[in-house]
Amino acid sequence: VQVFINSRFLRYSTEKRAAKNRLVDPTKILHFFALPLEVDEDFVLKLLEDKGCPTPTSISMHKSEVCSAGLLEFDSTEEAVDTAAIANHLNGTHKGIKYLLKIAFTGKKSMPVENYEESRPAAGSKAKGKKDEEEDSNTSRNFND
Repeated sequence: VQVFINSRFLRYSTEKRAAKNRLVDPTKILHFFALPLEVDEDFVLKLLEDKGCPTPTSISMHKSEVCSAGLLEFDSTEEAVDTAAIANHLNGTHKGIKYLLKIAFTGKKSMPVENYEESRPAAGSKAKGKKDEEEDSNTSRNFND
């Protein structure tokens, strides 16, 4: 059990910090971030599986200049809540790089495609060319197909 009473992650410790928070109702879509650039969907899925989290129905990843982030979609809001409760602030190491997984609700009711124009199903069987490898910084997988 993690206790955050004296943690720097406690967002409601002062009125000033609490005022910066946006209240978002839980949905079946989670945003995750602060993972090393080298991780992929399989790493995220294995991490969640190892912690006993529900399996997402789809995952969409993107890379910034400093970290990997993305969206997880679940069958229900309850599964997303369970995952957030279990996996938020998980720390670990990947290829010698320390990370602290952060998870938040997006407020979205479905996976937004307008922000992920480069995203595509990762289950495709076509051979990858150089252009495809460059576009891999933004990927999407749907596990219901």
